[in-house]
Amino acid sequence: MKKLICCLLFGCLLSNISMKAQNISYEVKGQVVDSLTFEPEVYVTIRLFKLPDNQKEVTVFVSDDKGFFNSKLKSSGEYRLTITSVGKETIVKDFELNQKDCTKDFGRLLMKDDVKQLSEINVFAAKPLVKAEVDKTVYSIEDDPDSETNTILEMLRKVPFVTVDGDDNIKVNNSSSFKIYMNGKPSSMMTNDPKEVLRSIPANTIRKIEIITEPGARYDAEGVSGILNIITKGAEFEGYSANIGGTYMNRYWNGSGFFTMQYGKLSLSANYSYGQYEVESEADYYRHQLNRPDEEYLHNQYSYDQKNPMHYAALESSYELDSLNLFTLSGSLNYGYSNSEQSGSNTMTNSEGQLAYSYNQDATTKYNWGSNSLKADYQHMFKRNKEEMLTFSYQFDYRPDDRDYLSHIFDRNGNSPSLQYLYNYNYQFRNAHKEEHTLQLDYVNPFSPEHSIEGGLKYIRRNNNSYSTFEMKENEEDEWQPSELQPVLDYRHIQNIFAAYCGYTYKKNRFGLNTGLRMEQTWQNVKYRKGDGENFDYQATDWVPSLSASYKLNDRDQLKLSYNLRIRRPDISYLNPYVSVTGSSMSYGNPELTSEKHNRITLSFSHFSSKLNVQATALYTLGRNEIGQYQFVDEQGMFHSTYENMVNVQGGGMNGYIGYNPAPNTSVSVNGMLYYLDLRVKKGVPDILNGLKNSGFSGSVYLNFSQRFKYGWRFVALGGYGKPEVSIGVESFKFHYYGMSLVKTFLKDKLSISLRAQDCFTPSVKYTSKEMYNDYTSILNYRAFNRMFGLSVSYRFGDLKASIKKTARSIHNDDLLKKDDK
Repeated sequence: MKKLICCLLFGCLLSNISMKAQNISYEVKGQVVDSLTFEPEVYVTIRLFKLPDNQKEVTVFVSDDKGFFNSKLKSSGEYRLTITSVGKETIVKDFELNQKDCTKDFGRLLMKDDVKQLSEINVFAAKPLVKAEVDKTVYSIEDDPDSETNTILEMLRKVPFVTVDGDDNIKVNNSSSFKIYMNGKPSSMMTNDPKEVLRSIPANTIRKIEIITEPGARYDAEGVSGILNIITKGAEFEGYSANIGGTYMNRYWNGSGFFTMQYGKLSLSANYSYGQYEVESEADYYRHQLNRPDEEYLHNQYSYDQKNPMHYAALESSYELDSLNLFTLSGSLNYGYSNSEQSGSNTMTNSEGQLAYSYNQDATTKYNWGSNSLKADYQHMFKRNKEEMLTFSYQFDYRPDDRDYLSHIFDRNGNSPSLQYLYNYNYQFRNAHKEEHTLQLDYVNPFSPEHSIEGGLKYIRRNNNSYSTFEMKENEEDEWQPSELQPVLDYRHIQNIFAAYCGYTYKKNRFGLNTGLRMEQTWQNVKYRKGDGENFDYQATDWVPSLSASYKLNDRDQLKLSYNLRIRRPDISYLNPYVSVTGSSMSYGNPELTSEKHNRITLSFSHFSSKLNVQATALYTLGRNEIGQYQFVDEQGMFHSTYENMVNVQGGGMNGYIGYNPAPNTSVSVNGMLYYLDLRVKKGVPDILNGLKNSGFSGSVYLNFSQRFKYGWRFVALGGYGKPEVSIGVESFKFHYYGMSLVKTFLKDKLSISLRAQDCFTPSVKYTSKEMYNDYTSILNYRAFNRMFGLSVSYRFGDLKASIKKTARSIHNDDLLKKDDK
């Protein structure tokens, strides 16, 4: 009996040991990144073999969109892991799994370029250019071969949710209300005329562009449609790298240089470019004034020539004090001036077609603009958790905005009260600038794999100043005399903003949640030191919530639902009461404008694989107190243009992006959107606007095609068509464009030469727009001479080896609505 019991106990023990061995889970995991840039190597092929038999794979799989891999194994033993990708050296790792060490974590595996393979064959890995993250979409500029010879503006035509029309006007989510950052910092150089600045910066200095369509609590509450964060290559590598290039086309030329280096713990990068863009156009303008039979029909014809030379320079440095402390210092300078000449004729007739007045006009405008920025960041990481960070930042910005306008009136016939401020010689001068100081403190703590909190404080002080004069004379030899209308205006606008925010992020398996709350307190003071106007103060408190939830259907597909509230404060270009007079027309700002508020709900789907990338978003928006520009004719026949908080808007739509690589050397992308908006003038606006409304569809579609051939040849074709969003009183023109380029690389792809053409089959493009208000209607027929063709050259050299650090948090001032936002 004792022997039987012992046998039973021994059998149970063996069974228990066997069951425990069977329940052990074996696992191998890690992340594959590029050895130079540390960017994830996505969708690389990973194979596992059982040793000593190394002939048949145990399993085959690919890394995910962040380069991570994870695989379960059924048994212990010795294994071999191989990682392969076209154009890369194969990684081979042997390892052993047993009951004691049942998990093998390789951590970060560095994948190097296979120089021999790349030089012998002409095959290119189809690396996805777009990837979706919880709070943003990222387009990899450095992985797009078009970046070697294009500018940032040209590359934006390929970025999801971004559209660039035939006149190079930029929109995000079909709206002009967006903000542009450089390296996570609000860029003052982009506030005046971003398309001109982006046209001057070579794309080969850019690493990636982040499209943040649903900004969280740590971002300023302004910027309705989102943020474009342009990340430069910067001083991110050991060694040095340099690039020189230039473009010459019949209407545009540019020369640029870029240099980056690191010596020990000190890194430095510098970028400079100088270029000029020329604009030529003609227009016919017809206006039917409904309330003035004595001056009912106006016809203007004019031609316009403009040259826009500009400088762009940036310098960035960082010093790693130790493994926990990092200091960065950066500065930028952007200076441009526009010289334009305009010639035209103006004819006004009464309701019976008889001449009321006519005159011809020659005018020159000199417009100086730019920005200077200085930025310092200090980042501290904590020993207990190196992802826990505290960042302190300071930024100073100075932006001039000067204008000289001189007009000469001749061949004048007839007279009218509407011409009371029109003299034979008219001179208007404006000297304006903005100074901005920003202090910011940010803290982030991912205290567990699933949970993370963040919070911060921010203070902004803006000092806007404008001094302007208006002078006239009847004869060339006369002395200039002050005009009766606003002979001098000295205006100051001070704005103080204090903000505090907190946020929480949760990630568990396939689910992610990001929520936050931001408070912004605003104090404004307006003072007229000279000229007509009443001083006033303004205060406002805004609470801005945000919520975003995401769910990964699988390793390649993701759904995301978001809500946020965005506000827009008017910039000085909207507020400045400076009056600009041209003939019988005048335009001016409105210093009593207040902020807009927009509620947005979005549902998005993303799919990413080695060949197909898909992004699709459905959007609903509800806006109140929106700022709009409107025009009216006064009792004396003067035509006025100004701004008002006048519109309530609601609408919805969809946008989508498809990137497809049918073959390793072929890529196609389509970027499109369709929206419906309903706009209605709110109560309490000027009587001339009562009853106005507008609704309708707007949208666009853009296509890019690239084909590589042998021996370094590549052909690129692109095109687009669109209809702008509807607005009160205005029916904007439809637009289209097309372009192509032929690229050849030399010297192991270090030298690129591109032949380029845009809108080359016709000398000009015609557009038509209409205005419909209660007191007048108008039609503008506009002809733009957009035909361009030319040559681009880019050469890079240097030796880069490993990356260094940058501060993870920085200043983001995205809270102003500028004139280019509309």
